[in-house]
Amino acid sequence: MHDNAIYYWRTTFSLNDAEKDFLKKHDITKMYVHFFDVNNQWQGTNGEYVVPEATIQFNNSMPSGVEVIPTVYITTSAMEKMQLKEDEYAEKIFKRVNAICRRNGIAFKELQLDCDWTKSTRKHFFKLCEKMKQYMDSTQTLSSTIRLHQLTQIPPPVDKGVLMVYNTGNLMEMTTDNSIFSRKDIEPYLRDHRLADYALPLDVAYPTYGWSVLFHPGKDKYHFDRIMRHTDFSEYPQLKEISKNIYETTTDVDFAPGTDSWDKAYEGYRIRVERPTANEILEIKNLIESQLKDKLHSNVLYHLDEAQFSHYPDNEIDKIYHRN
Repeated sequence: MHDNAIYYWRTTFSLNDAEKDFLKKHDITKMYVHFFDVNNQWQGTNGEYVVPEATIQFNNSMPSGVEVIPTVYITTSAMEKMQLKEDEYAEKIFKRVNAICRRNGIAFKELQLDCDWTKSTRKHFFKLCEKMKQYMDSTQTLSSTIRLHQLTQIPPPVDKGVLMVYNTGNLMEMTTDNSIFSRKDIEPYLRDHRLADYALPLDVAYPTYGWSVLFHPGKDKYHFDRIMRHTDFSEYPQLKEISKNIYETTTDVDFAPGTDSWDKAYEGYRIRVERPTANEILEIKNLIESQLKDKLHSNVLYHLDEAQFSHYPDNEIDKIYHRN
């Protein structure tokens, strides 16, 4: 049996009625809930140290019938700083997850670590996973996100992985078509690495979200400025569409006037709107499932947010969840 699953990636756990209905309507029984980040900071003359950030606060209880999978995001810079201290940080992470769970009446059977480890940090991340498993009991499972580029390396020492089929392109390059999801970025990995041969059981996560990427003009090219939440610019006469999903500002424009939100662009800036369509997702999903057809797996959406999933009709969500 496979479970429909979804990520929850906000710092406050609070579901509105539409989000609760979404869980029921699509028979979602597992939720990967972002508990906190592990990052590194500078502190005066004492140098750098590793700390938890963006810890979740639970304002709602979890809907009945939905399993919580605590998920901890670890930055690569923090991973580098954990060298030779993996046991210490495994204990700290596990104790913090346990404390949050106890406070909120959550009994977890799976814990997930999310880290974009590379060849230089692989050894440290793998050691952290090994130490983490020593703190978990025999009924608990350790999982890890697996990015497409990590398929080229040996799997981490965890019980299972979730293949992240999103954030596949170069966000900061103006010439990128879609940094969230692009067939030309994804397909080479699926061609060169048979997922059925990967040495870990894999679930698969697909993106049901969008954003805009703002670029400012430089001497010879446009440079990445920041990500913006706004994706609909149809009612902004200050913007002209210069190509598919690319806009240029003809004057200064504030997309969130009267708020603290920094969503302002100046004249001459460019905006790339990114949101994968259901058809684009389904094309890749069919390729993936043709490789995993003999392996039981779950499909996962990123992430639970009415403002995001409202762009995808229920029948499209059902098709993404449905196993061929």
